[in-house]
Amino acid sequence: MAELVQIIGIGHSPTLPRRFLNPNEDSGILKIKEKYGEMGRKLKEARPDLLLVIGHDHVSQWFMNNMPAFLVGKAPVAEGPFMYEEIGMGVPHYKTPIDVAAAKSIIQGGFHHGVDFAYSDEFIIDHAFTVPLTYIRPEADLPIVPIFTNVMAPPVAPSARFYQVGVALRAIIEEELPRDMRVAAIFSGHLSVELGGPELMNQAVDREFDERILRLIGQGDVDGLLRETSYERMMQAGNFTSGVLDYVMAVGLAQGERASQAEGVFASINTQAFLVWDFESPPLSGEG
Repeated sequence: MAELVQIIGIGHSPTLPRRFLNPNEDSGILKIKEKYGEMGRKLKEARPDLLLVIGHDHVSQWFMNNMPAFLVGKAPVAEGPFMYEEIGMGVPHYKTPIDVAAAKSIIQGGFHHGVDFAYSDEFIIDHAFTVPLTYIRPEADLPIVPIFTNVMAPPVAPSARFYQVGVALRAIIEEELPRDMRVAAIFSGHLSVELGGPELMNQAVDREFDERILRLIGQGDVDGLLRETSYERMMQAGNFTSGVLDYVMAVGLAQGERASQAEGVFASINTQAFLVWDFESPPLSGEG
């Protein structure tokens, strides 16, 4: 069976790449840039063979005529972002191979674990994928399987469902993917944020919410996390706070274990989360 070696939860603000060009102007941005580098080093130390990259679509390619809750990309190559993000916002371009066999195994395995994944061969990875991948794995040398979630277009799946899909994904990794494959997962989400609403100029609209979520993840308090991530509570924290559901899915993949690291760095944009679960391999036969 395959081995899950690491989970990383991280943000993906499209404003970060340009802010990183002059990080000294904002101490928070400098710290965020340093933390991205730290996440990259942790990933390198985990030595994965495959990256599962989970991020939400921004209603850029899935629309109300066919809105999947969870979708697996299974084309041979993942590439993005959209032109308007790259040219207009400075979001880096990223291109990397997809492990098509692993993607198909995840889709097939979902049927045995209560998840009917949608799937597609036609998609673009937007800033939710290219921003973290650019700064965590700039070499673009690892095959990935992209998994898209819907957190923007109601009705959004409840947090308990995101957790359940994470649990199912853990079983799929361990039962369906090739033996001896080392798998790491990157969950690209965010904490409280307001986009386009009256709090737009104060995007970190609920720092108390952010701190509570980080604390619950750090404690492995699944029940508390699910209570705090009801749709109503998330909307109180900001009209796009439902991006935190990707982190709930990460907790499910970790089977509710407390995170090895659950930190937040505040900058003028909002609070950026840095979550890590490290899993040590059991000793080989005859060792220890």
